[in-house]
Amino acid sequence: MASLHKKWLLPLCLFSLIAQAEPTPLRIGVSDTDAAPIAVLAEDGSTLSGGLARDLGALLADEMGMKPQFTLLARRRVEPSIESGKVDIICNANPDWYGNSARLSWSHEIYPLVERVLSLKSQPPLRQLDDLAGKRIGTIHGYHYPSLEYLWSGNRSERVTEARFDLLPKSLDKRLSDVAIVTELTYVWWARGHAQEAASFKIHPLVVSSQPTMCALSQRSPVKLDQLNRAIDRLHKSGRLKTLMSHYLWQE
Repeated sequence: MASLHKKWLLPLCLFSLIAQAEPTPLRIGVSDTDAAPIAVLAEDGSTLSGGLARDLGALLADEMGMKPQFTLLARRRVEPSIESGKVDIICNANPDWYGNSARLSWSHEIYPLVERVLSLKSQPPLRQLDDLAGKRIGTIHGYHYPSLEYLWSGNRSERVTEARFDLLPKSLDKRLSDVAIVTELTYVWWARGHAQEAASFKIHPLVVSSQPTMCALSQRSPVKLDQLNRAIDRLHKSGRLKTLMSHYLWQE
């Protein structure tokens, strides 16, 4: 009986050691409304197949010795999911974008979300907001552009609204608008997949807005804010984060 007991004991011990060695999951929420390249969805739209949110989540998990576990969330479920602890973190976030931001923890900045001006190549360089006076400015429906409101409210320019980003270049090409406000991340992604069309456009020196993005951390998560911040700081210092962002952000 003692010999039989030892035969069973060894596999149980090995199983226990393997279980202990398995990395803790880092549960990462991603909004299904985040445009590419932040969230790249599978054809059926039900799973995350790639993009910055996935790459960044994998990098953070690796830095903390954890295993990334992604959950695709409907936009209306983003705030409740992070507050309730269904997910640990949601990145590509900013406290100004969350109604429950005071009930969450916020990490150090990861990267800036920069809006620039796009036009046909024939347009002269635009360097300040007043250079947009008298122009038809292409924008996305439902988006807010606080730095440009003074132009529209004073009837110094016209706002042209499109439903999606890919309609902004088409509007410029058809001369239905003179310039368009684009996020660098989205434009670079589009330009790489539409090189022939992108050759007709240029990005101007003018920065319309620049907002820091960070990770929202659930206060119910076993991950601590200091732990997350140290990981982000190490990624900045080592250059791993810069290397990742070089694949996505505009290169001057």
